[in-house]
Amino acid sequence: MKKSLRTLAASAALLAVTMGPALAQNSKPAASAAPAKTEAKAKAVKPMKHAAWTKDQIKTAQEALAKGGYYKGKDTGIMNKQTTAALRAWQKANKLPATGRLSDEVLSKLQAS
Repeated sequence: MKKSLRTLAASAALLAVTMGPALAQNSKPAASAAPAKTEAKAKAVKPMKHAAWTKDQIKTAQEALAKGGYYKGKDTGIMNKQTTAALRAWQKANKLPATGRLSDEVLSKLQAS
């Protein structure tokens, strides 16, 4: 029994010596943890985004765009290609970035016009 334990231990040591470097070459280095962002820095990097626009908000935008002559479709409350194109045209005419996307600023300016 002592002889089989010695043989087993010797085999394990030989395996570790011969296979150790090969296994170490294939392993990836441990990933370092990313530094934590402060709340102020995270807000500065990522602008606040509206979760989802309701049908009523989109319909309000469509009605205002139609009133200004930018939107020719039905007031469905669905953000479609016509709405996006109308928004883009309105934004361009009002010297805003022409993104074609609805935002809190755009919606309030549309309602005011």
